[in-house]
Amino acid sequence: MNPEIFKHIELLLGSVGFIIALFFGVFLLVTKEQRAIANVFLAMYLLAFSLRIGKSLFYNYFPIDPIIRNVFLGLLLAIGPSLWFYTTRLFLPSEIEKWRSVLIQYVPMVLFIGFCWIIPNDASLFSRIIFIGLLLHILIYGVYTLYWLFINKNHKSQEIYRWLLFFTVLTIAMSLIQIGVFLNLVSYLSTAFLFSVVVLILSIWALKNPFLFQIENEKYANSSLSNENAITYLKKLTDLMEKERLFLDPEITLTKLSNRIGITSKQLSQVINQNKNENYSQFVARYRIEEAKRLLSLPEYHNYKISAIAYESGFNSISSFNTAFKKLANTTAVQYRQSQLNSL
Repeated sequence: MNPEIFKHIELLLGSVGFIIALFFGVFLLVTKEQRAIANVFLAMYLLAFSLRIGKSLFYNYFPIDPIIRNVFLGLLLAIGPSLWFYTTRLFLPSEIEKWRSVLIQYVPMVLFIGFCWIIPNDASLFSRIIFIGLLLHILIYGVYTLYWLFINKNHKSQEIYRWLLFFTVLTIAMSLIQIGVFLNLVSYLSTAFLFSVVVLILSIWALKNPFLFQIENEKYANSSLSNENAITYLKKLTDLMEKERLFLDPEITLTKLSNRIGITSKQLSQVINQNKNENYSQFVARYRIEEAKRLLSLPEYHNYKISAIAYESGFNSISSFNTAFKKLANTTAVQYRQSQLNSL
């Protein structure tokens, strides 16, 4: 194909992806009804990618100062963290997380852009190493996000899970192809063209599943409990469970536990729900089942009845123990004990 014709086709197709991604990213940021935290990270992902692609399209026709090119290159360092935080926030929307731990992952981007004037952007070996490093940064985040999704595949919404899996795989594929092109392992494929294909696929999926970008009413929207305080109370709760082992008390209640921590029962319920994505009963049952599994694996407890193990673990009902064990261990207590005996 004539190089000039190819360049015009690349401009046309690349512009489609650039405009859609830019519009969608800005829309997610400025439309209050859509401004969930997860959507903010998705907007950052789309804006970083679209601005990077926009620069590439512009550079095909007009010269750009190396310092300016580095600024746009630095935006690649926002893609990986934005993918990760979008995934975790959409997957676990109520999880409590310090903003400091979020912001620190964008420090490489800030440093790269801040020192863009001393970073080489030419055909030198060092410049090529820097570029491959930026692509590997996206790939590492993508692979880790994919791994995290695989080990957390039992999500209550399989539609969300499939969307995040699809979104992550596309990001990994795009980074792998570009690394392959850069290393001459695969035939040349325009980044702008590839990005446009990805954006169009994501747009079609989004149009078919609009609920992915809608905000559910916040259960604790009017709560006075801050994230910082919630994290402090969660630490106290964890200490009470793991060090003082309060879950062994069959009479422990939400109210009694909240009094030990020094907050209201409603606030404690919020701390558990937002951080663990489960209610108080499920939270305590998880500790008790882990204790039961520990006891069932000990030789000195092999002759104990299952009911005795249940009471030793903090349950006051054999039926509730059996139900919880089956749900959390995916087997019965009898079968679990037998598997432990067979492994000896």
